[in-house]
Amino acid sequence: MSRRPAYLKSKSGSYWLVSALLAVLVWLIYGYGNDFPLQSLVEHSILKERHFQGQTEELFVPEAGLKTYYMYEDSSPLVAMSFLFDKSGTAYDPEAEQGTAVLTAMTLKDGAGKFEAEELREEMAVRGIQIGFGADKDMFSGYMITPKEFLPQATEYLRLILTQPRFERIYFDNAKERVLKTLATEKEDPDKELSLAFNRRIYGNHPYGRNPLGTATTIENIKRSDLQAFVRKKLGRDNLYIGIAGDLTKEEAVVMVKDIFKDLREESESVILPEPHIDWQQPVLHISRNGGQNIAAFAAQGTCRKCADFYPLYIANYLFGGAGLNSRLNQRIREKEGLTYGGYSGLVINDLSDLLTAGFSATAKKFGRAETLFEKEWKKVGQRGFSSEELASAQNYLTASYNLRFASVAGIAEMLAYMQKYDLGLDFLRKRNSYVKAVTLEQLNAAAKKYFNESLLQAEIGNFGGEKN
Repeated sequence: MSRRPAYLKSKSGSYWLVSALLAVLVWLIYGYGNDFPLQSLVEHSILKERHFQGQTEELFVPEAGLKTYYMYEDSSPLVAMSFLFDKSGTAYDPEAEQGTAVLTAMTLKDGAGKFEAEELREEMAVRGIQIGFGADKDMFSGYMITPKEFLPQATEYLRLILTQPRFERIYFDNAKERVLKTLATEKEDPDKELSLAFNRRIYGNHPYGRNPLGTATTIENIKRSDLQAFVRKKLGRDNLYIGIAGDLTKEEAVVMVKDIFKDLREESESVILPEPHIDWQQPVLHISRNGGQNIAAFAAQGTCRKCADFYPLYIANYLFGGAGLNSRLNQRIREKEGLTYGGYSGLVINDLSDLLTAGFSATAKKFGRAETLFEKEWKKVGQRGFSSEELASAQNYLTASYNLRFASVAGIAEMLAYMQKYDLGLDFLRKRNSYVKAVTLEQLNAAAKKYFNESLLQAEIGNFGGEKN
């Protein structure tokens, strides 16, 4: 029998037990499809009453002028770090260089320092080290996951990637080609076409309204030196949030942060974006297209992460369209009338614009009826709110399911980074469920009345031959 690598052995077994349970959960959901009783399973899960035991600490790294949120977690011999560079996302690309943040994220680890790209990939693969990057509207982000025994190597690899990236020509050219192909084929996907058009309708000429991939012209004109300049200028220590979790001491965490980030510039070069002006009275955006399904998307004003009504709106969104088959929306347009495979709603949190979004798809024949019922359910929430039974059910599920996020050190590290970004406090992980449970019916329905109103933007794509009933 072959011997398991040391870094795959769990000290207590609890991490791997929880991971295995999550894997079974995913298999069951996909195996049973949309009819799987997820809420019932979560409410009866052994994780429901699991309390978060980890202690979040703030560590200071004076040599680098940095701080990090840290949590010791020795249930598996892994170390995870998540980091966010604020005001360096796709909206902050210069207009003539749109797509720079995305291209940088795609190619940043394609060679660094003395390591060519293939050599670096092999070095990380044989040690089970994972490093990756991404970009959204506001932030350029990254992560590192490594077995504890290879922490020194992972630290050095990430340091080189952030300070001496090579952006090897063949991979840079391949990345540009992939982006250009994606841009050329985006209209073949109705969901993507609608999403991009609706985003432009909402934000107009504001950088939030751009295609995050850029344009064919800007991608073709971006040079490797632009990516090198992006890393040098945008990734600074002044706009950096770091979260660390796993099997390492506080002293080791401080050394790791110092070694990785101390050579970044002290102050990043960025711009201050204005807040977007959104006209909430714009007419419906119609895009004609033949296809099997018509798709509708909606957007209303949302609330900020630190606003007092965040948790009331969070619960209202869950009850309206975020609860899967149990939501008001799906019960009305899917379960009762079979008009759609499903609808949804969600909260979008951006630095300069917060949205409450929703949508559904249906055949052309059923679309009109589904649209009418959507409008009725939306107005009903705004006018009548929710019941005490609905509030209790949502609070039970949202507190029980939150514990599932504690199954990986990578997930914890990411939460620790975002806790700093949104200034949620060191004790957030312990207190989060109490915030959900503290929402009263009066607060819930006040949020429903405020946000589920007539200032609702709509976009739709498809063949609109159906009639409303």
